[in-house]
Amino acid sequence: PKDLGIFPSAEDNFWCSYNFTEPRWPLTDALSFLREHYHPSMLNDSNAIVRVKLEFDMKSGKQGRFVDAFNKMVPMMNGFERGVSEKTVLVFAKSAEAAETATQAGAKKVGGTELIDDIAKGKVDIIDFDYVLAHEDILLDLKPLIGILRDQFPKKTLGTVGTDMAKLVKTFSNGQYVEVEKPSDVIGYNNDPSYARCEAMIGRLQMEDKLIEENFISLLQNMMEASPKKNTGFITKAEIFVDERLKKKMRVHHDLIHDPLYTNYLKTKQAATA
Repeated sequence: PKDLGIFPSAEDNFWCSYNFTEPRWPLTDALSFLREHYHPSMLNDSNAIVRVKLEFDMKSGKQGRFVDAFNKMVPMMNGFERGVSEKTVLVFAKSAEAAETATQAGAKKVGGTELIDDIAKGKVDIIDFDYVLAHEDILLDLKPLIGILRDQFPKKTLGTVGTDMAKLVKTFSNGQYVEVEKPSDVIGYNNDPSYARCEAMIGRLQMEDKLIEENFISLLQNMMEASPKKNTGFITKAEIFVDERLKKKMRVHHDLIHDPLYTNYLKTKQAATA
């Protein structure tokens, strides 16, 4: 992208890309543009899937060291049809509050010590569930089920144990597997080891802006969890799009995206109008 320190930001709705930097839009404005382009009178796909491309700075904070490519399961707080069946989830939780939160988030079965006993006695068949999750407060009580649950036994290392039950259930019931990749080197050209990218789906065009935005923020927050402590600018760019029929992707701005040149531009603009 063009450096805002060299190329000014366009102040109008029409600009020459050779003379101005690409604009950054609030997510709601970018969604509005996509809806216009994919209206039945144009590209005729008014409920298309909204996709996001993120770019990353993979510097580790140590000279010559970089974060490796990684994969992450990201919760979609607001589900949408994307050709993937929703997974069934069983949750162990002691407190009524945690159990209620898990139920509201979409867990198929939730229980405490009584559920542990039912599974141990064969009254509940674990094969009916894709994932088994647990709140931290009940983890020690699950030891009698190690032989029954086997690979499905909840573990912190697998991400199946936690305290945020809504996020935990959403992650495994309708979460999205996101792959952060580094481009492969080609003959005669070595790619920048500090660069990586990923793509994800965050909703459909006919969903409310608020629901799509919640999924977008969930994606950013979960990607930030992989950021090295010394790297304050992990996510450097975000663009939303539908498909290649529309050549231009809409670059969006958010506080979780490290875009210092644009942030300084906004501060300068606000100071000038104050």
